[in-house]
Amino acid sequence: MQSVPTLLQLSLCWLLLPVQSLAAETTWRVAQTEHGYPDLQGYWTNPTQTPLQRPSHLGDLRSYTPAQARALEQAARDLEAARKQPSDPNRPAPQAGQAIGPQADQNFELRPIDVANVNGEYRTSLIVDPPDGRLPLRPGFRDFYQRWRDLGFGPYDGPEIRPGQERCLNSAGQLPLLYTFEATNAIDGDNPVRNIQIVQTENYVLILSEYFSAVRIIRLAENHIDALGPRWLGDSIARYDGDHLVIHSTHFRPEQSNFFIRSSAALEITERYIPVGEDELLFRYTITDPAVYTQSVSAEIPLRRMADGQRLYEYACHEGNYSLPSILRAARMDELRRQAR
Repeated sequence: MQSVPTLLQLSLCWLLLPVQSLAAETTWRVAQTEHGYPDLQGYWTNPTQTPLQRPSHLGDLRSYTPAQARALEQAARDLEAARKQPSDPNRPAPQAGQAIGPQADQNFELRPIDVANVNGEYRTSLIVDPPDGRLPLRPGFRDFYQRWRDLGFGPYDGPEIRPGQERCLNSAGQLPLLYTFEATNAIDGDNPVRNIQIVQTENYVLILSEYFSAVRIIRLAENHIDALGPRWLGDSIARYDGDHLVIHSTHFRPEQSNFFIRSSAALEITERYIPVGEDELLFRYTITDPAVYTQSVSAEIPLRRMADGQRLYEYACHEGNYSLPSILRAARMDELRRQAR
């Protein structure tokens, strides 16, 4: 017959558990590159459904309970399962004038399922500061495109007034991963926005974004090159802070302001890539743009190493070649129609 453990034995077990857990956690060490830097190389993805900005009705609620997070993840799985069902062959044609979205393209996407989990918190937004999880726009701010409209130009008067993303000049957000399209219904996904590759050399860090195939070649340096002037993706310099990779970017073009994150020529971004496990990174960034925001904005995004066999593919943006001329042509046709009335 087995003996019943005494209260003292049970207490010792509870005391030992944290020590054993801590010992297990400390066995992992960040690998080093041949040049002695923390090895962050590989393919990484942000697979979360958590939006950049917190839904307004959640106020200052920073995190969900585990039960709430599981319910959101199950809802996403249910929508993904419904999306994979065969289409109804007897469905009627769209109503005249109804907007038709990119459903055919998005049928090839995977819906993000996970709620972002950072330090055990199921986050309600990627933005963690300000506390309300929202972009603190400065009242009255007018970005590059709004200033054009202030001069009397309409939204379809020429290609220059169309956003850079629509013209295939830059991806969603001023830099990769700052913004990922939010999955709000059964057809949204947008995997390419979420995927990057990191390559490290002795003097550079390369970050390749699958979306728009944007390549950032970032030098390890202390100073920016002011003489280069404004650039797409800005001018970026990097340094290592222990096991962290820190990147500072400035000299952005004002045309990079977009629907998702407004910005001006004063924009500065500090990124920090933090290894938290062999297959996990925490991507933390801070946006500073006093012309646009009343304070700096900080966000945290958990990144996961892509599974073996997965890779990045060339993402060829064609909207600038085909969709943009069609948009402008349709605007001219509408103008002629109005004049003929």
